[in-house]
Amino acid sequence: MVLYVTKKLADKLKLALKPLQESDDFCTWRANLTKDGHKRLLVFMNDASRYVLVVHRPMAKDFKRLPELFRETLREALLAEQINPDVIDCYISDLGDIAFAPNSGRQKAAWLNTACNNAWYGSNMYTDNTYSSVFASHLNIGNHADNSRSKPSEMLKELLKRYGLPVVRCTAFDITIKLDLDGNDAVRRLRVPANTSFEQFHKLLQKAFSWKNYHLYSFGMFTEWSDNYYAIPDVELVEESDCYDAFEINPGAKSIAGVKLSEYVPKYTKILYRYDFGDDWHHYIEVESIIEDCEDELPTLLSGEGDSPPEDVGGSGGFAEFLEAISDVNHEDYEHLTQWAQSQRWARFDIERISHSVKNSLWW
Repeated sequence: MVLYVTKKLADKLKLALKPLQESDDFCTWRANLTKDGHKRLLVFMNDASRYVLVVHRPMAKDFKRLPELFRETLREALLAEQINPDVIDCYISDLGDIAFAPNSGRQKAAWLNTACNNAWYGSNMYTDNTYSSVFASHLNIGNHADNSRSKPSEMLKELLKRYGLPVVRCTAFDITIKLDLDGNDAVRRLRVPANTSFEQFHKLLQKAFSWKNYHLYSFGMFTEWSDNYYAIPDVELVEESDCYDAFEINPGAKSIAGVKLSEYVPKYTKILYRYDFGDDWHHYIEVESIIEDCEDELPTLLSGEGDSPPEDVGGSGGFAEFLEAISDVNHEDYEHLTQWAQSQRWARFDIERISHSVKNSLWW
């Protein structure tokens, strides 16, 4: 593997570089050290796919073990993309040892600059290397003028087909989610990767039920459902917030940061997702089955039925009143609530629209 590095990074690594003969673009990467104020990012980009890897706040010890750091970051990013572990092993084996060379080539240097910009977008969205890398690799690099504009994640998957193995393969969960609406329940069946973080799972559920991510949320793990609406879960995962101290309300709660579904499933197959502690929407999640060696593009909506409420409608009772009013043109609140629903971008359940939203939900 050849790693072309910028002068800034070469100085940091204390390398005296000499030009090397060009190699297979698929086994050629570029790297740059970029800074914004006190924050630094170490950014890698593949020449063939333009896939981006991001390392937050690299320390002196990281530069001393740069080859190992690169391989670790690459492996974790590809696993997060549900790439077949056997394919990852083949690719990393083909990369071999790293030979350093000075960055060159106007077009590829320009792509590296764009990769660095995308890396900053990713670092603003996520605080860890893996998710920042994947997010940045789902942004386009190139331009329309020479037909070079493309999405690195998609290009990489195409290139990985050279190994003759299924490119996508992971453990997946089939789950059913029922949003309790007192008789107007909305149900969605999803297939999701087992290594999905709960933070990503929250994004997925937001898209599946057309929420707008306006409010706080939590996940509670149960061995069995309780008839008590306010039952304390066996384990509760909460997001940290400046305006709401969930840990004060439940001192036993755990931070959701960095926790994956696979850490609690299949030990727990019943999960309560609460969203908006005012309207207090309860989504009852049940894990139906575990699929080993799943080769589907995930996540995916398997089926669904029932309309989701608009945000801030006033709980299940308010939603029932809302449905009654907009279903009757003679209702005194028909015009007002119809206009309000439009302002909320509320729509009836449409499986094609929700399927598309779910498919792109993990990183956006």
